[in-house]
Amino acid sequence: MDFNLKDRRVAVTGAGDGIGRAIAQAFASAGARVAGCARNEDRLQDLARAIDGKGHLFAPADVRKVEDIQAFHGKIMETFGGVDVLVNNVGSILKTANFLELSDDDWLESFQTNLMTAVRTTRAFIPALKNSGSPRIVNVSSIAARGPGERFPHYSAMKAALSNLTVSLAKTLAPDNILVNSVSPGPVWTRSWEVEAQEMARKSGVETRTAQDLLKAEAGQATLLKRIGIPEDVAGTVLFLASDHSRWITAANFTADGGMTGDPF
Repeated sequence: MDFNLKDRRVAVTGAGDGIGRAIAQAFASAGARVAGCARNEDRLQDLARAIDGKGHLFAPADVRKVEDIQAFHGKIMETFGGVDVLVNNVGSILKTANFLELSDDDWLESFQTNLMTAVRTTRAFIPALKNSGSPRIVNVSSIAARGPGERFPHYSAMKAALSNLTVSLAKTLAPDNILVNSVSPGPVWTRSWEVEAQEMARKSGVETRTAQDLLKAEAGQATLLKRIGIPEDVAGTVLFLASDHSRWITAANFTADGGMTGDPF
């Protein structure tokens, strides 16, 4: 399938690694011009060396800060002259704990990282999207939004808010033909899982590689496909939602979880 994304101008937050990096690479491979930001400049430089095509833009930015969002937006407008697709990818569990182990500061940090980053970034980019011929916003949510468990309730609550916000934005921006959708990944092996594996190894005394294998196997058993996801498993859905093939889809959520949720509705 040709996504017809050549020369589309795409902004991706949290592009330094994990799902964000895979999304940035997928857009570039499809011929789009990618503007990616992340807090870690070394990871951005590594992406810049590895990504397909030319004419991309990579800028260090912490989208929890209004001034960094404004600077990132300004660089895109100066370099690209506009934007067609915004992918709000930034998000992190931050602390793996249950409700009784979470402080007010933990909740506020999750609020700023998992919800307000998308709120502020979207607000900054709406004027540019209104001038696009094919404007799209894709929010990266999580299956934890509708299936919360005992662990990390703060993260699940914020992702639920992000999924809710997606529908509100779709209704608000429909008159401008800006399509807004979300993608909810299931367990995908990213840096946060590597950190959890390191902690498991430290507590149990096993090697880190062993802990990683155990975590992957455990998470994979919860899916119908019996494997944990990789970032590239999510990127294709994001590209579809950014393409002309999705021109009659808005206010929707797409699950990419290897059949873990199994919800027909």
